[in-house]
Amino acid sequence: MSVSPVKALLFDFDGLIVDTETPLYEAWRELYQMHALELPLETYVDCVGSTTHRFDPIEHLRSQAPHAPEPEVLADRHRAKVEEALASRETLPGVRERIAEAQEAGILLGLASSSTSDWIDRWLNQLGLLESFTVVRTRDMVGAPKPAPDLFLSAAEALGVAPHEALVFEDSANGLAAAHAAEIPCVVVPNQITGLSDFSRAALRLQSLAECGLEEIAARLGRSLAS
Repeated sequence: MSVSPVKALLFDFDGLIVDTETPLYEAWRELYQMHALELPLETYVDCVGSTTHRFDPIEHLRSQAPHAPEPEVLADRHRAKVEEALASRETLPGVRERIAEAQEAGILLGLASSSTSDWIDRWLNQLGLLESFTVVRTRDMVGAPKPAPDLFLSAAEALGVAPHEALVFEDSANGLAAAHAAEIPCVVVPNQITGLSDFSRAALRLQSLAECGLEEIAARLGRSLAS
C-alpha cells in the first residue's frame, strides 16, 4: 500500500461518533436476564459493527427460552429500552474537534456505517452533523455490510479518492476487517464494548479521538494531510 497524503477521512458511526453500542448491549442483556439468561459480552460483540446476520440476539434468546415472546415483541421491547437510554446522548470526546480540523484543512469527510439510513440520518440531524459529511453510506446502500469492504469502497469512490488516499476511523473488529479488506489504513478507537477485540491489524490505536489532533495522527502513520 503506497504512502500518500490523507485526502479523506471515513468515519464509522455507532460506538465511534456516539456511544450507542453500550445501550444496545445493555438493553439486550436486560431482556436476557428477564428470561433467566445471560448474554456474555464476548458472545454479543461478534455482531458489533456489522449486522445480526453474524449474531442474532433475538434468535439466540429464543433458542434458549422457547416460551419467549415473538421476535417482533422482543425487538420492540429492545428498541424502547434503547430509545430511553439514548435520549440525551452527545458525540464522544474529540469527534467534533477532528471533524472541524478536517474541514479547515480541506480534507474530505465520509461516513460509512453498517446501520440503516433512517438510523444514521436521524442521528446526524439530531447532532447537527448531517452537513459535515459529503458522503454517507449505510448498509441499505451497498451489497454487504462490514466486515465486507463495500461501505468503505463505496464512500471512497463517491469522494473521488483512492483507498490509499483515505483513512478510516473505527471502533469495532468488524469495522477494522472491512477497512483492511478495502486496503484503507484504519485508526481504531475502542470503547467499553469493543475494547477486548483483536485490533492487531490496526494502523494506529487511540484511547479517544480527543487524544491527539489530525496532524499528529497522520504523523504517527508516517503520512501528512493533503493541502
